Amino acid sequence: MSRENHGAAYLSMLVTAAGTSGSRLLGLVRDQLIAGFFGTGGFAAAFIIAFQIPNLFRRLLGEGALTAALMPVMTQERKLGGNARAFAFFNLVISRVAPWMLAITALFCAAAVAVALLPESWLSAGARLAGADGDVSRHRLAAWLTALCMPYMPMICIAAVFTAGLNMLGKFAVTALSAVWLNLSMIFSLGVLGYFFGETPTQRVVWLCAGALLGGALQLGIPALALRRAGWRFSWNRSRTAAWTELKAMFLPAVVGAGISQINVFFTRFLAFSLDERALSVYYYANRIVEIPVGIFTVTVTTVVFPLLAKHAAENDARELGGTFAYGMRLIYAINIPATAGIIALAFPLVKIFFEHGNFTAADTAATVPVLCVFALAVPFYAVSGLVGRALNALKDTKTQTRAAALAFGLNCALAPSLGWFFGAVGLAGANLISAAAQCAALYVALRRRERAFGAEPVFGAFLRTLGASALMGAFSVGAWFAVHEKIFGGNAFGENLTIVVSLFVVVPASVAFYFCLLKILRYPECDEFLRLALRRFRRSR
Repeated sequence: MSRENHGAAYLSMLVTAAGTSGSRLLGLVRDQLIAGFFGTGGFAAAFIIAFQIPNLFRRLLGEGALTAALMPVMTQERKLGGNARAFAFFNLVISRVAPWMLAITALFCAAAVAVALLPESWLSAGARLAGADGDVSRHRLAAWLTALCMPYMPMICIAAVFTAGLNMLGKFAVTALSAVWLNLSMIFSLGVLGYFFGETPTQRVVWLCAGALLGGALQLGIPALALRRAGWRFSWNRSRTAAWTELKAMFLPAVVGAGISQINVFFTRFLAFSLDERALSVYYYANRIVEIPVGIFTVTVTTVVFPLLAKHAAENDARELGGTFAYGMRLIYAINIPATAGIIALAFPLVKIFFEHGNFTAADTAATVPVLCVFALAVPFYAVSGLVGRALNALKDTKTQTRAAALAFGLNCALAPSLGWFFGAVGLAGANLISAAAQCAALYVALRRRERAFGAEPVFGAFLRTLGASALMGAFSVGAWFAVHEKIFGGNAFGENLTIVVSLFVVVPASVAFYFCLLKILRYPECDEFLRLALRRFRRSR
């Protein structure tokens, strides 16, 4: 990959990372509010499982299979006929997908209401069959909340099509801010409207659902306006074209693969929901901390690298294809492996400062920390799988991802029930880790066999360098935390919480600087290149 392309990619990544960082941090604020209002009790668990259902379809039909299949075909259409042809195909996709989204939403809303109206004895029998305790109040509440949240699904699925079009045009800023609108809406609805106008937990959780719907409307409307400014106009189009046939051929295997992956996630969360009132919330809060590096860095890299991979694949440029992939892998190694080490080293203060407020107690923190450590180990596997999956999508290969997802699902189904029974949420996180590692290995081996260009530029040396530097950084973080928090500040110099915050503000930047110095010593290629770009931009701004 040429230096000019590196510079353009870095700038796009900075834009995407800025927006994604804002959305993830706001998502953390949102989850802090949920933890503060509801703790790890039944209301939190009911909302998490209810909102997971439209999110399952979002990742399955929106940001997952549809977007992955759409990008290569849309890029090809644009190459053949410019933006006009790409927009015509874009309208065709919306015209065919939107009615299905609305029909699925109506069906699930009706089913959720029917479940909520079931007699107590029927609900109790179904809950016991799933391994849950006899208390079905959270199950009935989850059914009602599912009916409230489901209209979010068609809005966000169509919004994912809009963001794919913006990414095709290289307009990453609007797409990076998409989740910001959702999180701001939910924060306002729960933190302001729920606080002042919600007198009971039930009323407050309803306000939270209303915030999700408002956020979905903003996530749909803002990208649509941005695309309209870029020249798109909607017109109803249901004609069958060669591009539509190609999209369907890619979409159907992709939806099976994405479906397996998302059902795998839902299966684990439903097991946690069924174990007891607390398990799902603990599992969810730990996972949310891990999703910060995955969401900010992995999504940033894959969002920017994927259009390049699709472009090089469409041009049959094996050299640039392999170089771009190796570049993305080095970035993922350099960011996600140290993120794992840092999360494990600072797990206790992170959970305590993020969530131990209001109804989230010290006992909840103690239960969440080990789950977080296990989840952190899966971060590099998810990151590599994300990039490898995009590379396969660029080659229009979705069957490989289906097979890898089926392998992960089979392992999780075999391990999660027994590990969850014996070790609770920690066991469920362990099953998730094993299945994620197996899926990552299967995808990477298949990609190397599928296209030799992806092995032309070695990345194993980069992996070893980041692994060694990350291990040293983790040890440095533990020592720095002990020195700063315990020795210098005495653990309570400014009050318990403020002392943790101040200590983290000292330890985290020091650990990052220590890690960066190690990469410089090890001559990691992207370090010097990023410094050159940063210095160039700084000189221009003077």
